Amino acid sequence: MAFQSKFRWGLVLVLWLFYSCSEPSNTAFQQGQNNLKSQELYLLNCASCHGEQGDLGVSGAKNLRTSKLDKIAIEKIIRYGKNGMPAFKGIITQQKAYDSLVRYVISFRN
Repeated sequence: MAFQSKFRWGLVLVLWLFYSCSEPSNTAFQQGQNNLKSQELYLLNCASCHGEQGDLGVSGAKNLRTSKLDKIAIEKIIRYGKNGMPAFKGIITQQKAYDSLVRYVISFRN
């Protein structure tokens, strides 16, 4: 009985992670993404795997606090994805939103 309960919760967790890391296709959602502040962009799109402080590491997410990547590499990963991380090129479409998010990610290092 306890195994079934743990299995159900594990399944719920896996489905939640899959859903939270998937790419939405709603145009209104995409437009809203471009107008959010950097922290809001991060919390909405990144915190479920990387954590609010950048060091959660869910599903193999990298620790952003110890990252040595430069701005160009960070933007490329956000835009095109890498390994288990989805691409955000169709969701975040304005360069200023990418720039803001990259600065916020780098701020975890301090």
